[in-house]
Amino acid sequence: MEAKSEPHGVDESLYSRQLYVYGAAAQRKMQESNVLLVGLKGLGVEIAKNIILSGVKSVGIVDPEPVKISDLGSQFYLRAGDVGKPRAECSVPLLKELNKYVDVHHVPVKGGCQLPYLDESVLKKYNCVCLTGKTITEQKYVNKMCRKLGIKFIAADVHGLLGSIFCDFIEITVNDTDGERERRGLVTNITNEEKAVVTTEKNHQLGTGDYVVFREVGGMTKINDLKVKVKNLRKDKFELDLDTREFKQYTNSGSFQQVKIPVTFKFQSLEEQLEAPKIAWTDFVLEEASHCLRVGISSFEEKHKRLPDPTNIAEAKQVVEFAVEYGKSVKLPLGEKKTRSIELDTKVQEKLVKLASAACAQITPMTATMGGLVGQEIIKGCMAKFTPLRQFMYFNALQALPTEPIGKHHAPKGTRYDDYYAVFGNKVQEKIFDLNMFLIGSGAIGCEMLKNWAMMGLSTGSGKITITDMDSIEKSNLSRQFLFRPKDIGKMKAECATAAAKVMNPKMQIKTDDICVGKASENVYDDAFWESLYGACTALDNMKARLYIDQRCVEFQKPLVDSGTLGTKGNTQVCVPFLTESYGESRDPPEEGIPVCTVKLYPYRIEHTIQWARELFEGFFVSGASDSKSFVEKKGYLQEAAEDQNSYLGVLKTLNEMLVEHKPKNFEDCVTWARLKFEKHFHNDIIQLTTIHPKAKADKKGNPFWSGKRRYPIPTKFDSKRQSDYDFIYAASNMYASIFNIPICKDEKVIRAVADKVKVPEFKPDTSMKIAEDDEDQKAEEKKKKEAKVEGLEEIMKRLEDALPKPADIRSEVKLSPAKFEKDDPTNFHIDFITAASNARAYNYSIAQESKHQTKFIAGKIIPAIATTTAMVTGLVCLEWYKLIQNKDIEAYRNSYANLALPSLTPSEPMTVSKREVKLAGDKKGESLKFSCWDHIKVEMDEGTSLKDFLKYWYKTYGLKVGALTYGPTSLYMSAMKKGPGMKKVLKMPLAKVAEQKSGEKLPDTPYLKLSIVCDNPEADEKSSDEDKNVQFPPVRFYYKK
Repeated sequence: MEAKSEPHGVDESLYSRQLYVYGAAAQRKMQESNVLLVGLKGLGVEIAKNIILSGVKSVGIVDPEPVKISDLGSQFYLRAGDVGKPRAECSVPLLKELNKYVDVHHVPVKGGCQLPYLDESVLKKYNCVCLTGKTITEQKYVNKMCRKLGIKFIAADVHGLLGSIFCDFIEITVNDTDGERERRGLVTNITNEEKAVVTTEKNHQLGTGDYVVFREVGGMTKINDLKVKVKNLRKDKFELDLDTREFKQYTNSGSFQQVKIPVTFKFQSLEEQLEAPKIAWTDFVLEEASHCLRVGISSFEEKHKRLPDPTNIAEAKQVVEFAVEYGKSVKLPLGEKKTRSIELDTKVQEKLVKLASAACAQITPMTATMGGLVGQEIIKGCMAKFTPLRQFMYFNALQALPTEPIGKHHAPKGTRYDDYYAVFGNKVQEKIFDLNMFLIGSGAIGCEMLKNWAMMGLSTGSGKITITDMDSIEKSNLSRQFLFRPKDIGKMKAECATAAAKVMNPKMQIKTDDICVGKASENVYDDAFWESLYGACTALDNMKARLYIDQRCVEFQKPLVDSGTLGTKGNTQVCVPFLTESYGESRDPPEEGIPVCTVKLYPYRIEHTIQWARELFEGFFVSGASDSKSFVEKKGYLQEAAEDQNSYLGVLKTLNEMLVEHKPKNFEDCVTWARLKFEKHFHNDIIQLTTIHPKAKADKKGNPFWSGKRRYPIPTKFDSKRQSDYDFIYAASNMYASIFNIPICKDEKVIRAVADKVKVPEFKPDTSMKIAEDDEDQKAEEKKKKEAKVEGLEEIMKRLEDALPKPADIRSEVKLSPAKFEKDDPTNFHIDFITAASNARAYNYSIAQESKHQTKFIAGKIIPAIATTTAMVTGLVCLEWYKLIQNKDIEAYRNSYANLALPSLTPSEPMTVSKREVKLAGDKKGESLKFSCWDHIKVEMDEGTSLKDFLKYWYKTYGLKVGALTYGPTSLYMSAMKKGPGMKKVLKMPLAKVAEQKSGEKLPDTPYLKLSIVCDNPEADEKSSDEDKNVQFPPVRFYYKK
């Protein structure tokens, strides 16, 4: 089976991460699309940024309105010196820098920004038109022209904490509605009935209405290659829209794969939709009311030629009156031939008044969120992929509003933060200026976060942002990490991101580091550092680092807001001390790994052959080359390696292969080595396997051995004209040459000629060899090998040692450079080798081969990423910080999950923190201590407090005897050993001294020690479990310094 095609016609080095989301065909289609964007305030510039980074062909910008000082609070490409100048003219030069492939141009209009001047001669140049900052009357005017010309239309806006989108793509057909990889799995049974039922090995993840095609089904062969509609019955069963009563009975094996069917979506005009709107649901709160409010805001603006005054509650109420009137005129479908209006009761109207009061404002948490959503809809229209929005969508952040009534504290002050004052009032906004924040990561999310914080004014007063990131900038970062430019490639991310953010807001106070967070960094990010923080924000894709930051936030009782993206999917989580569960308490379980036997012997999916190839790469070019380099350059290496007898024989064999048997003198020797490796792995090993487990063999249960997950392999007879065979020789020989610093060769004729001349030894399989049938056998066999004494092992090792050259004799001629896997360098042959090895093995097992592009994705464990999702999640994160500084109740906070491919945005209230209860004893009997992960116990004593005095204090205070007392990993006391030798002396020593002596480390400069205590349960008996015998307490801070 041939490999799938590569993404030609696309700059893969730039767009690599988003190509895994969109695919090459959709990317190429997007690169042919022209977009007209009207309005370049905060929302407009977010949309422009996202679609330019994504790589449309051109973006025309219309906005001749003069810059206002308040625009600087969300429009990150405006500066103080731009006030009074046309917005578009000021911003277009900076937008052009985002992507050299996109033609960004200013579209001049006559007589100001009156939409009648956007006539057909302007519109017809574009495939999609997006309006921001326009009234509904203006939107209807342009929408009508766009429909006439067959142009896709979007209208969007942000009014304070209300975001709105309307889409009209007229008619669009998409081949992929969700962007998910086709579901596939193994079949275990198919029934013979009018509506056949298929049983699968695992969760099939299919939905009713999906289509599947079957392959390699045994017995019921007539079903193979049929495309059939399914109905989901349960996670391991689905029903077919197919009568199989005349088919032969199912016997064994077979697989299914989902087939994506094109779907056509039809749209109505804005005028039609205003009469009977289709509204996408988010959290099922105020969607219809938000729609009415958006119309009310427009009605107010059309009447007064401006938006409402944020200090005037009467104007906000007038907006709501317009909304109520509109709601009464709506005719929503209600059953057959029935309709209903939208009724807004008194409580809803009160909420709408609060939202309406700040309708004049655009703040970055909202513009970033909506900019991601709108940008993605434009991209859908351009590339005809994913499910388009039909047709209205609203997002409101009502929970972030302050509880104070509307008044003078919302009045503008003539600063860049006037829109924030309009929404939050001066008291809340001014808290933002003085926050000390820790931002971990300055990649895609980190760049967007810094931009948001610059617009918000975070840490522009007495506060400070500390940002750390170990990574340097690569070309592939530029398509979504928008603070970086080509000139920054190779520089540290944190430094470049900081410099760019400070251009946007020079008053930001930022300290940059390139430190990896973890235990090793606690000398820098020490207790004093954490005590000084307001909170932490994670912007990384490393689970270990995330959990570490979460643990530190819990320890120091600091809020944490986490976010992550995976292609079109994004999520945010807010962790509030004492209110919500921590990040670590709610994380998903780790993914299951691939069984060893599946990788080594019985692959049935391309992921298995890629994993095998990845391990082959490590063995050949990393560990094998490193061992050889160490032998040549490091004195005493063999003696050091011999200390591990389990691996020493393998090391000796590798050294002999690389430095004796196949030490290359030239590139031809490297081709010879590659050809012999091909014979071993793709011919000999397969013959050996099928000799031990022949085709007709039955398994332990009497079923055919080669069925289900096991695919019977066929040995490959080398043919240099077969592409997959040549690809392996080409990549392996060049990799081998690279590690020996021999000049590489890309001449196909030369490589083929040398490979064809190699004399390959005849292979005879070992019929006595044992090959595991499954992982259980594999583990037993490995255990047996470790325990067994190999006959003549010492003699074998001595012979191998003697065969090796003296390191000094070859040091001058052998210069080894072990590979370090790097997926993003197209010149290093790493992905070439893994692709070739994987596909050659896939050929053995009749598995569909994969392209180099997709192999890179799987082998490199690449996280697909796009600019739109990143922008959206950072906007949502910043909304949570505004809630946090107001000390909101848990009901106000939102964790969010979004999938822009669908599109869906689902906020939910975070889980309440769980609490444990410890029943106290002794003098405290009848009382209890309740605590959560956020709590710790504070014990204040003095420096001379002995260990014995501390134990007495604990018993007196909590009525329970200490069973175990630890300081970090060091045990200071155990009740079971209190009568042990030397314990009398230890008990009399100061507790701090005991900690210092037993840990062997100098005590920290903090006035306290962090202790862990487990108490003996007085109610436990011999029958009690170990867990029931112990009583766990929260962490203890023992303050001993004044």
